Amino acid sequence: MTVEKLSVVGTRVRKVDGYELVTGKAKYAGDMRFPGLVYGYAARSKVCAGRITRIGIDAARKAEGVLAVFTGKDIPGLNLIGVLPPHDQPVLATDVIRYAGESIALVVATSHQAARRAARLVELDIEPFEPILSAEDALKEGARKIHESGNVTYAKKLVKGDAEKGFAQADVILENTYTTSNQDHAYIEPEVVCVIPSGDGRVTVYASCQSPFHLRGLIAANLALPASRVRVVQAYTGGSFGGKDDVASEIGILATVAAMKLGRPVTIAHEREESMIGSTLRHSARITIKTGAKKDGTLVARRISILLDGGAYASESPFVTMKTMVHSPGPYRIDNIYVESTTAYTNKTYCGAFRGFGVPQVTFASESQMDELALKLGMDPLQLRLKNALRAGDANATGQSFETSVGLVETINAIDARRKTLPALPASDDHWLYGRGISCMLQGISNGAEGVDVVGASVQLSQDGSAVVAVGLTELGQGGRTVYAQITAEVLGIPLSKVTVRQVDTDTVHDSGPTVASRSTTVGGMAVKIAAVEVKKSLVSMAALMFKTDEKLIVLKDDFAMLSVDENARIPLRDVATAAYWTGFPLMNLSFSHAPDAAFDHETHQGRIYIAYGYATHLFDIRVERGTGKVEILRHLACHDVGKVVNPVGLEGQVEGGSLFGFGLAHMEEILFRDGRIINANFADYALPSIKDRLPTETMIVEDANPTGPYGAKGVGEPPVAGAASAFANAVADATGIRFRKLPITRQDILVALKRAEAGR
Repeated sequence: MTVEKLSVVGTRVRKVDGYELVTGKAKYAGDMRFPGLVYGYAARSKVCAGRITRIGIDAARKAEGVLAVFTGKDIPGLNLIGVLPPHDQPVLATDVIRYAGESIALVVATSHQAARRAARLVELDIEPFEPILSAEDALKEGARKIHESGNVTYAKKLVKGDAEKGFAQADVILENTYTTSNQDHAYIEPEVVCVIPSGDGRVTVYASCQSPFHLRGLIAANLALPASRVRVVQAYTGGSFGGKDDVASEIGILATVAAMKLGRPVTIAHEREESMIGSTLRHSARITIKTGAKKDGTLVARRISILLDGGAYASESPFVTMKTMVHSPGPYRIDNIYVESTTAYTNKTYCGAFRGFGVPQVTFASESQMDELALKLGMDPLQLRLKNALRAGDANATGQSFETSVGLVETINAIDARRKTLPALPASDDHWLYGRGISCMLQGISNGAEGVDVVGASVQLSQDGSAVVAVGLTELGQGGRTVYAQITAEVLGIPLSKVTVRQVDTDTVHDSGPTVASRSTTVGGMAVKIAAVEVKKSLVSMAALMFKTDEKLIVLKDDFAMLSVDENARIPLRDVATAAYWTGFPLMNLSFSHAPDAAFDHETHQGRIYIAYGYATHLFDIRVERGTGKVEILRHLACHDVGKVVNPVGLEGQVEGGSLFGFGLAHMEEILFRDGRIINANFADYALPSIKDRLPTETMIVEDANPTGPYGAKGVGEPPVAGAASAFANAVADATGIRFRKLPITRQDILVALKRAEAGR
């Protein structure tokens, strides 16, 4: 790609919405107050499996402050939610209970406290079923069907070459099984919506959500309304990480039903327990990997079996099933691969979209086995990875190859070079055990095989030379609005302070699908750039007329239109914009970025899956206290190939935050079930990294330009999770000499294992 000289893109800038966020001026959905506002609270099942014989609401209706109690029969439309087919989840259960925490009724009252008290009075008579609480049990022959379709949510396989022939050529073969547990999104702001009915039969929904257009469509379908009568405005959102999708639809539908029937504004705001028991979790997984290699470390075959526990409903399990399958072989050249990936229904809280979409689970398994293989071969773990790392032109697990933006080797070399400058780790002693862990990973960018990837964006220039940008993707804290502002300012040659990026309002922006798959910068940013370039054409044409010269000589820079041959010849951009307006040159454009469609064999999954991949190498240096199992992080290096950095500050924040997410997954976070019920649905009992656990992350960047992204950029929101989690696991193994094949590896796990090892000597 031609290297452009850039003035805004690539520079360190503050978030454009940072002031509002840190001063408390930002309005979240929970801050919304309207005359006549009333409050909704869901009554939930305490059992995890059974047939409903009666829902008793009389006592709740008579409770103080209660205005109405709604059940599934009060929903005029489908009474179904779900981003993907089979759309198998009821908004309010009317027939069968499939998990503990499932919503069965909505109580609406004059206060949140009154609604909560009355919800406890709703009675549920149920014919209990024996719950199915593991994916293995769900797939046993003769198991009770959780859904009429059976207990397989989704199943796919990937075939490249001939795995068995590959193993026949191997000098060394390893086979192990790895497991991971459920993780909660743990966003600081739980789910909340506020719905206001209007006199013209429309409703406005202010929502903490990730996919406003999904929410609009599901509200319309469940209320039997045209989508044009539903307006969704994304309020400032206090984190999502994939979580505020299905659950936002559930509470959005319920609040809209109540608002339309009562003719009053209705808000539903989850408490932490509701958020944890009634919304999606990260899939737990059992992953068996068999790897064959030559004596020199060349990988010749991998056979992988993945079993995911998807919980009671499908949600986005089909996407996760696919993504685990595609990513499980790792970022390596392997000619012979066979992968089976299956998600099963169980009678537990349902699982769905979560930062990384299954990649952290399979990366942990893959990278753990790479370290085990290096140990067996007597090779340096980093050199084993370098020997097999994908390079430009190599075919990955799906047979797809990229001629550019394959920066894995560069990330490995950067970590290796930095490693050589580090002081040697102290020798382990009677008190501390020291260790170093390394991992490599890849993450598909864009929706890819999971769906069509189109983003719409508009750029409108005012006569004063300021610009308003609207994109159909949501700001969830990742800095997307800042990236869009930088791209617009770069194209139009105006200061960043003159660019305003609007929050998503379904009445004013184009449906751009969900904000997932690290696609905001890559696909969304490209849509913004295309729209800005069209506006620039009008300015350049107008400026050429004003200068009476050729358009090729016009440059937009520093808030001026100027001549490239003499930058002292300049006209303020506001004057050019005003002239363009009165001349009739368009100063607004709506454009679309359509990522290249996936094209692959649906039986073998060989073909084009993603428009690009992000690559990374992570390193952890740690020490473990022998007597307590306590882990201290001494150093964390994270090197990512990001194509092109748009905002270094935002990128560092994503790497640091994503890495802390991965650290939590690997060391602390675990949803605990007892008889199908979550027993640690609060932040007192659910261990979660705090500010005191902030990692000493050193972010290192490789820029290998991605031709499908703006200025070569590709997203980095998800990759750090997998990189950090797997490197941490390898560091613990290196320090203790004990291989843990499960996540999380808690302090207690480490202490127990050390004591056992000590006793076994």
